[in-house]
Amino acid sequence: MNSRFRKQLLLIALPATMILQALGQGTFQNLDFEQADPIPLVGSPYYPYEVATTNGLPGWTAYIGGNPVDRVLYNDVGLDAPSISLVDSLNPFFQPIQGSYSVYLKWSNPFYPPVYTTAIGQTGQLPNDALSLRFLNSPRGGVLVSFGGQNIPFVQFGTSGNNIIIAGDISRFAGQTGELLFLGNNLLFDDIQFSNQAIPEPSVIGLSLICGLLLGWRRWRNSSRP
Repeated sequence: MNSRFRKQLLLIALPATMILQALGQGTFQNLDFEQADPIPLVGSPYYPYEVATTNGLPGWTAYIGGNPVDRVLYNDVGLDAPSISLVDSLNPFFQPIQGSYSVYLKWSNPFYPPVYTTAIGQTGQLPNDALSLRFLNSPRGGVLVSFGGQNIPFVQFGTSGNNIIIAGDISRFAGQTGELLFLGNNLLFDDIQFSNQAIPEPSVIGLSLICGLLLGWRRWRNSSRP
């Protein structure tokens, strides 16, 4: 088992027996973003701070405004424009949450409509015994997670250093194939895992985080329809 799965977690109002146990990741890949090969795109107006999505986020599709994009930023962040960024230790704004790389999602400036959402998604088959999903994110941002177009309610499960452990119930999707989508704004996140242990029902904290992104989710769904 990877050493990161054995790290002790400081849980919020949950007994130690509730710690999520990681299991096989189904057919999903690069859930910790460590397979990145950030080769700068020669000729890009943002060189050397832009890479092909296939190199920066292998296995993932990047979306801006609901539309796939073939390139993402590398150690850079859009100001008023929406941006999807691969982050490593050379980033001047923030450091990776874990390992060598993390991903940062940022929407366009809400004061200059239209507002474009940002997301990354990957299609794969969940493990047959998957009951929950967990990942790490920075406390600064908001996130909405879905599988196969269905929202996944989640809770703040605990903390790891200065970051939040988010966990959601995916038991109804176990063994199914679909797109796992992370829609986020001002969100730095990492270390996505599936677990064969259940989690409590969504709390007020979890529900409030979801409500803040529902409008963006509807906009993303509408813009991605043909």
